[in-house]
Amino acid sequence: MQPNTVASMIEFEPGRPKWEQIAEVYEQRIRSGEWPPGHKLPSIVAIMGEYGVGNNTGRHVLQHLRDLGLVKLVPSLGTFVLPQG
Repeated sequence: MQPNTVASMIEFEPGRPKWEQIAEVYEQRIRSGEWPPGHKLPSIVAIMGEYGVGNNTGRHVLQHLRDLGLVKLVPSLGTFVLPQG
C-alpha cells in the first residue's frame, strides 16, 4: 500500500482533511442508494483499518455524516443510514 493510497483505491488530496474526503465518499454512497436506509456503516475501527487513519479521523467522518442528518448512531449497535427526503 502506498502512503497516500488506501485499500479502497482512494488517493488522498494534499491540503484537504482526510476525514472530509472519506466522509465525501460515504455521503456519495448514501445519496446514490448504494448504502440504503438501515445500512450499517463501518465502525471507527473499520475506517481506521481501511483508510490507514487514526481514531479521531474516523470519529470526524461519522460525526460529519450525523451533522448532515444522513446517519444515526444507535449506542452499542453502530451507525445506520437514515431515510432520505
